[in-house]
Amino acid sequence: MTTVSGPARTSWRGVLALAAAVVVVASAMGFFRAFTMPGMDSMGPPGSTAGRRLHGMALADMPEMFVAGAALLLALGAALVLGRMRQGAVPAVPAVPAVPAVLPPQTVRGRRTIAAVATAALTIDISKTSTLGFVIPGLRTEYGIDASTASLLAVSGLSGTALGALLCSRLAERIGRRACYLLATLGFTATSMCGTMPDFGGNVVMCFLMGIAVGGLAPMLITVLSDLFPGPGRGAAVTGLSILATAIGYLVASGSALWLEPVFGWRVLWLIGAPTGLLLAAAAAVIPDQRSIRAPAAAENNWLARNTLTTRLQWVFAFSIGLTTFGLTTWVPTLSRVGGLSLTTANALLTGSAVAMVLCAGLLVLGYRRFGPTGVTVRLAVCVAILLLALAVSGWAVAAPWLSAAVLTVALLGVNTMAAVFLPVAADVADDGLRGRVAGSVSFFNRLGGLAGPLVLSLLVKSVSEVLVSVALLAMLCGSVAAYTSRRQRVLRKAAAVRTAA
Repeated sequence: MTTVSGPARTSWRGVLALAAAVVVVASAMGFFRAFTMPGMDSMGPPGSTAGRRLHGMALADMPEMFVAGAALLLALGAALVLGRMRQGAVPAVPAVPAVPAVLPPQTVRGRRTIAAVATAALTIDISKTSTLGFVIPGLRTEYGIDASTASLLAVSGLSGTALGALLCSRLAERIGRRACYLLATLGFTATSMCGTMPDFGGNVVMCFLMGIAVGGLAPMLITVLSDLFPGPGRGAAVTGLSILATAIGYLVASGSALWLEPVFGWRVLWLIGAPTGLLLAAAAAVIPDQRSIRAPAAAENNWLARNTLTTRLQWVFAFSIGLTTFGLTTWVPTLSRVGGLSLTTANALLTGSAVAMVLCAGLLVLGYRRFGPTGVTVRLAVCVAILLLALAVSGWAVAAPWLSAAVLTVALLGVNTMAAVFLPVAADVADDGLRGRVAGSVSFFNRLGGLAGPLVLSLLVKSVSEVLVSVALLAMLCGSVAAYTSRRQRVLRKAAAVRTAA
């Protein structure tokens, strides 16, 4: 075993802390300078909100962005060195015995704190992905680009999230979850400066980099939450928190578009990532470095779960859900305005959808307990498909904008709930030692589906009705995969019963 001196580890920890501090300071400076840049108050009369709209800055005028990027790379290097030191100096940890059924009060309080922080971080992570749809309409207007060109922003961002899902799961194994979480939140904070990019190409590049940071958070946080809740109730508990985080995340995105975009323009939706990212980075100490709780599961349940949801089937399930959710989520803000609704009215309706999803989180968890993840997905998929097909056939999308927006918000509630189910299920059935990697690979395929969804829709469909029909068919695809999984589970359960009886 290689011995690593304490002073060496302390020195590299100091480098990591210093680099993190530089990222924080540079990002904060960039955020405040974006709101005090020359020209903000020259677009309208004194006191008018039109004069406060943000605009792009030349790269030469943003030195703090380059400083933050360099400091982030230094922090990554220090974390890798510390990870190598820990692997060389610390022997393999023996298996942890099963935790008792009743945990000490201080442990329960600690678990609640970790769960609260992880859920909050997951909320912000989801909000940034949801923000893509709200950014695109304003971005198209400012740069004068068509829908196909604007879709490159979603393609770059979702490509980054797919890459981040794979990289983060591997990186967490080398440097620990806490350091990986810190790097992801710092990257998320630094890349929020894309709100001041002067041209569309700069936005595409920065959106890709932001996606790498954001994409790694979701599978890691779901893994942390799964380790916190041992026993048979883990799936429902983690799914409930995931549904709540998804609902609040979309509420944050839609609410920001409702209250901030009319005043500052679309760029503010990226810039607010700086203060939220800093809050998440400050909570890094709460995230457990490794698995905190292990619990044995019944052998029969393990066999049934792993043979029902094989890894490849989980990939197909995640990909199909990504196609549906991102395909609809990216287009909903645009579709809501087709009938002539104002920006404020459309965003208000979408915000109401997010509020409804928050209020329905408890009912959805009960549905999960009653029907299971596949049963809930099948029912939601059928409802979404019926609503969207009715909207497409009736012509209400253009003739009745209020009714159209209401139907879209209900459909959005359904697809976002489906998106909140697949990752907790994957983490629940995985082995303890492989949970992080399994969650990362499943999240990768979900992001690939999300990448394909907006791209395929923007290239192949030419009208509102075609978008609605396409998403309805994608929803039925999700329902079909879920129905197949449910049928497979019933067959395997019967086989297990016969084997037990024999």
